[in-house]
Amino acid sequence: MTPVRLFCLTIFAVFCYVVSCFSELPPALPGEEITDQYLRWKMPVDTIKQKAKEKKTVEWYDKVAKTWEAPPISEQMAKDRTTVPMGKGGIFIPRLTELHKEPDIEIVDSLKRTVVSGEPGVTYSVEPGKYSVMIGSGTHRQRIIRNVEVEEFNTVPVLPDWSGLIVETIDTNSTVIRGEYEVVRIDEFEPFGRGYGADVTLGEAVKAWILKPGIYKILGRGESYNTLKNFVTVRLLPGELTRLVLIEREDDMAIMGGGTIEIDAGRKITSNWKYGGNVGGNIQFVGDIDRSQENRQDDLSSMLSLNTAIWLRYLNNPIDWETTISLKEGFNIDRQVSSFSFQGAADDFKVRSLFIWRFYKWLGPYGNSEFKTNLLPKNLLRDKKERFYFIKDDNSLDTANYSIESSLRLNPSFCPLTVDIGGGANIDALNLNMLDIAVRLGAGGSYNNYPDRYSEVPNSKAVYDRESLELDQKVKNSILLRREKRKDIFELGPLGSISGNLRIGRFGSASAEIKLFAPVFPENRFENPDFDLSTILSWRVARGVTLDYEFSYQLKQPEDAKVNLASNTILLRFSFSSR
Repeated sequence: MTPVRLFCLTIFAVFCYVVSCFSELPPALPGEEITDQYLRWKMPVDTIKQKAKEKKTVEWYDKVAKTWEAPPISEQMAKDRTTVPMGKGGIFIPRLTELHKEPDIEIVDSLKRTVVSGEPGVTYSVEPGKYSVMIGSGTHRQRIIRNVEVEEFNTVPVLPDWSGLIVETIDTNSTVIRGEYEVVRIDEFEPFGRGYGADVTLGEAVKAWILKPGIYKILGRGESYNTLKNFVTVRLLPGELTRLVLIEREDDMAIMGGGTIEIDAGRKITSNWKYGGNVGGNIQFVGDIDRSQENRQDDLSSMLSLNTAIWLRYLNNPIDWETTISLKEGFNIDRQVSSFSFQGAADDFKVRSLFIWRFYKWLGPYGNSEFKTNLLPKNLLRDKKERFYFIKDDNSLDTANYSIESSLRLNPSFCPLTVDIGGGANIDALNLNMLDIAVRLGAGGSYNNYPDRYSEVPNSKAVYDRESLELDQKVKNSILLRREKRKDIFELGPLGSISGNLRIGRFGSASAEIKLFAPVFPENRFENPDFDLSTILSWRVARGVTLDYEFSYQLKQPEDAKVNLASNTILLRFSFSSR
């Protein structure tokens, strides 16, 4: 090697050494890499023990997440656009259901001060330190508490080891109704309050209960905690969302049955469209043979019923549109000796369409329309009666006009025909842990068409010469009918309602709902509206003893159908168990 080359290499080596002494690596990228494994393990100590095996934790999480309406935790956090400022950390409480269905959460600092509150599924920025997260339904003392420790630049997701419960109320025809029920934890007879189904025609959505895992009893209206009727039970597992369907009688809200079944699973057409349907029915044959009579008589009867429903739904938050077509038909066929009689039983055809736009948590415009009628004519059998008598509008008997036919057509097909339309908005005016108030404002119209028909009249209301024994005997052994002329009824006007629920500490609750309808066409009754009020006060006097007071008032003021009715009920419910 020449001296010149050796000198150049020496200079180059010295240069590299000097540069390395005064240089350093570039700073790392800000933040921390978020992986799915990190999300499942970065938990507060009291939610999941950090010593648990990774495989077991992941399997448990994957299983319960499949029951959620909401996406997995990692996907929820990825969609959240909250930015955590420099010098702060974050707390993320996942949701189990769709948006705006769960109770609000509260984050409390070490000094027992509420730092922030809001709905789950959002990252909340807080100063580094220790916090308590309050989650769940019920009163303040019944809520679930999870402790978390927040570090700077880190977002702590709280693993949901609580349970979710959605209760849907329907009638025996699978029609969604605004039913009523009460939730009680069995082991301590601890009531969590009353719940109500959603009136879908007003754009309402079913709210979710967030509860501690355990076994709960869902009671019908007015039942004691240890009742053996009018109830169902449900077991809630950690982290799972359970959907419970209650079948209730609409007139008194008695529970006819229930269970964890899905009534609208359907099939997907595309990512946002689904359709579904069901067909059911039964056929029954009955034969009665009276062998005690000398003249033997055989009575044979058959019954055929059919229930059909199809629906199409579009769901793409915040838009929800659904159309349902349902048909319920029933037929009775009787044979006595050598004669046959064919008579229709259940007959109900309905088409309903509902559009909801829930673009805010507290506001959701809606629109609905419904068409319903009876497809088949209705016949009345004279059976063992002698004849059909007709009466006039003043209830006087028309002795010159009667019929001895075996049957008479009361109603023709498509009688009555009803078309209802409406629209408005649901407003959650207040949604606190102790008090929530909802307001519904809108307008609606109803059209009812009644063609020429007959209506049955009790014998006691007929006016005739009762001193005539022959005529009196004929009337008592006849069916009385009145001819009803064609009638078209149409009402249009604004409607509104306000409902509220108040939870007083751990031992009391109160709920009330006021509905108003003020038609302005064709009869202007804006100053004389229809009014409907219902209230329930409930007080837990002692463990297993509850005092309820219910008050309802209904006022309807159309000229031809006035109603003015008030009702008061006091109910003392008590239960005892040796457990």
